[in-house]
Amino acid sequence: MGFYSGVGIGQVTLKDTIEGFGIKATGTGFKIFGGYRFNEYGSVEVGYLAGKPDDTISGVKIESDASAIQGSALLHIPISARFEGFARAGFLAWDTENSMRVGQLSVVEENDGTDWVLGIGAAFRITPSFGVRAEYEGAELDGTDARSLSISGTVHF
Repeated sequence: MGFYSGVGIGQVTLKDTIEGFGIKATGTGFKIFGGYRFNEYGSVEVGYLAGKPDDTISGVKIESDASAIQGSALLHIPISARFEGFARAGFLAWDTENSMRVGQLSVVEENDGTDWVLGIGAAFRITPSFGVRAEYEGAELDGTDARSLSISGTVHF
């Protein structure tokens, strides 16, 4: 129990529209997070998430730049002394910028807001101070569907 922090990397997918074109942009994302574990079942966590997924439609490259600050409560489900599952519910304050270029023509759309985020995952404690976790998170961001699959290292203080 107590404080922990971590960093993670994974795949980010955004489904959105830009100027009427439906896009499904994928790319690498990262996160930095910290939290406090109250007991074996509950913790709170804050984090910064960012990614730059892209897509190509009919030869036109569409790039997205997305970032968010997240605050969540986690429910931990102990399976053994070292392994557990968990579920996440919280809020995202997010910002996205989608850009599309065709020759000299450039279109940029920006969007931001706050929305719910939900996630599930599993964590394994390698030592009492170090662990790894895999997680799937998703949010519906005012019409933009955001998903992330990541693996993270954690340090427990």
